Amino acid sequence: MLATRAVHSPGSSQMSTRRPGSRLCPTSLGATATRARCVCGCRKNRARRRTAEGWAAVGPENPLTSGCRRRAACADSGYLWAPRCPRFSDRTKNVGGRVEADRMIDEALATRIPEGWRPPDSLVERVRMLERFLVVRSIVDADADLARAQAEQARVYALAARTALAEDEREGTLEQEWALRSWKAEIAAVTKTSRQAVSGIMGRSAVLTEDFPLVHAALAAGEVSMAHARIVCEAGTIVVHEDTAEQAARRELFVQLALEKARSTSPGRLKDFAIKQAERLTASSLEERYEQSMTSRAVLVSSEADGMGSLGARHSLPVLTAIDGRLSEIAKAIIAARGSDSDDPRTFHQVRADVFAELLLTGRLTTCPEAAGITAKVSITLPVLAMLHAQHGDVDGDGRALDTTPALLDGVTPIPMSVAKALAANAPSFERILTHPITGTVVEVDRYRPTEAMRAWLRARDVHCRFPGCRLPAERCDLDHTIPASEGGPTSLVNLADLCRWNHTVKGNTGWEVCQLPGGVMEWTSPTGIPLKDVPEPRGVTFGPSPPGEPGLEIGGTAYRVQQPGPELGPRTGEEPGVMPGLDPPPF
Repeated sequence: MLATRAVHSPGSSQMSTRRPGSRLCPTSLGATATRARCVCGCRKNRARRRTAEGWAAVGPENPLTSGCRRRAACADSGYLWAPRCPRFSDRTKNVGGRVEADRMIDEALATRIPEGWRPPDSLVERVRMLERFLVVRSIVDADADLARAQAEQARVYALAARTALAEDEREGTLEQEWALRSWKAEIAAVTKTSRQAVSGIMGRSAVLTEDFPLVHAALAAGEVSMAHARIVCEAGTIVVHEDTAEQAARRELFVQLALEKARSTSPGRLKDFAIKQAERLTASSLEERYEQSMTSRAVLVSSEADGMGSLGARHSLPVLTAIDGRLSEIAKAIIAARGSDSDDPRTFHQVRADVFAELLLTGRLTTCPEAAGITAKVSITLPVLAMLHAQHGDVDGDGRALDTTPALLDGVTPIPMSVAKALAANAPSFERILTHPITGTVVEVDRYRPTEAMRAWLRARDVHCRFPGCRLPAERCDLDHTIPASEGGPTSLVNLADLCRWNHTVKGNTGWEVCQLPGGVMEWTSPTGIPLKDVPEPRGVTFGPSPPGEPGLEIGGTAYRVQQPGPELGPRTGEEPGVMPGLDPPPF
């Protein structure tokens, strides 16, 4: 039987009974003391007493980290202190407790809130927000703890690999790697996993701890996840140079840029950024690496439960993107043609899978012949500066192209310029996007649906869904009115942004708020009041029409010249707000 003890509430003739170690809710009128604890994981409690001014710590030390063996780290990280009460919201019904709860929430949240946090005025809403905030904060802390554990796992796996290789070196078996094989077999046996999995973890751990120690340190500090760390390491291996010192300097710069990005974005968006930066800093040729990688193209089948399986293909990314796009377009046509009275219950993805199988097995579409002529549309961004140098035959001292900036598939993924130019020139199903202004673009219309020119402009600016962390290509997104049209929001470039269907519905039906700032910057506010900012990917220089008589790159009979990046998109002096001045291009 659990022991209990009685607690007398001043001003009350009743005695309350509770188990030792439990805490009274501070919103109870009769509560005389409660416990605060540091939530860094050390579970250190600190008694608090009620004073005339409110709740105070017993003793001079900070109640947030008092007695915590990681006091400095907890204080620097700003761990949130808050009493734990299973029915905290219900206590707000108590009039006297409401005043105490309001003061307690202000005090608790003051210890751990992001800059710009906006609490609601309502006490009930504030309590609910606090509860949600605590859950979100706990998830963040749990993820940080997981990152620290994975950093330690990487350290010991790398240690095992070094120890095994040292044994092979002593025994003269480095070529056969007998000791390393033995270590892998033993680790796989005791961890109940496969030898292939152990081998993969060992290799990645060695790269992480030895080649990218700064990334490993960030992981050990809980600043980035293992997914972020793996992306940085994989992209970082692209950065090579024949001079060892120069390679180390370039990789250090790459890691600094990548970690700064990793701390503020999702792994998906980090991957796009990291690959672009690695291509910019490396001395190796994307063309050569592409040719080498193409030798590994393959199609693999894996079995799954319930008689199902998966088919995976490794091939050129533009080709796979075109296949994916054609499947989607055919599926849309089939669904549109079947009518509302059709007895075909298949979903979009089920239709895509059936079309995929039918085309491969029969070479034709029998269920919807009218969809057979549908082709895919793939956007390829061609950097004009590289094209300009290529047209003039500019080379560096070693005879290589002066500008090796790669083309971008869907404005995101680098692909070799030779592949991009061949696709754009020979396949009419590919949409060619050149990084120069689209002259004559309409910036505002008196209707709900934007024009195709506006859609193209916004796709080039946004590249992907503008919800924080989402990277679904803009080609597959909805154009959302930042200020809803039903509330007077204009159909203009400064009030439109690409959102995927999921986040589009979340924005319109939940507590998320968004404001579009100059330059296409999207400032989001979460339901807990946390501000999040999404900035369009920088594009560097822009291109504008050349004055008569000045040289430039000819495209469609018009010469274009390099311009410096312009100011942020927005109204200029004397121009009408809400209308894009001078038909400025997106920040290419």
